[in-house]
Amino acid sequence: MFGFIAGIFSLLAYMLWRMMRGDGWDKSNVLNALRLLSHVIAHPEDFGKMWYLDEAGKPIKRPFWYVSEDEFQTVVKTRP
Repeated sequence: MFGFIAGIFSLLAYMLWRMMRGDGWDKSNVLNALRLLSHVIAHPEDFGKMWYLDEAGKPIKRPFWYVSEDEFQTVVKTRP
């Protein structure tokens, strides 16, 4: 049980460490990691609707295009 709890805290600490090093995150709010996790848990369908944007703000690519696809027929191209 202690290992499980330590693993959860280690994951959160690693997320915070990575976020604070990244240029795309706001360094003034340490709770962005918890906000991100709570959004993923509450709204997992949002990953299929996300887009990368260019400098002008136009969508150019979906990072999680495979979320709505069948894993074995369209996503994985190799045989097991």
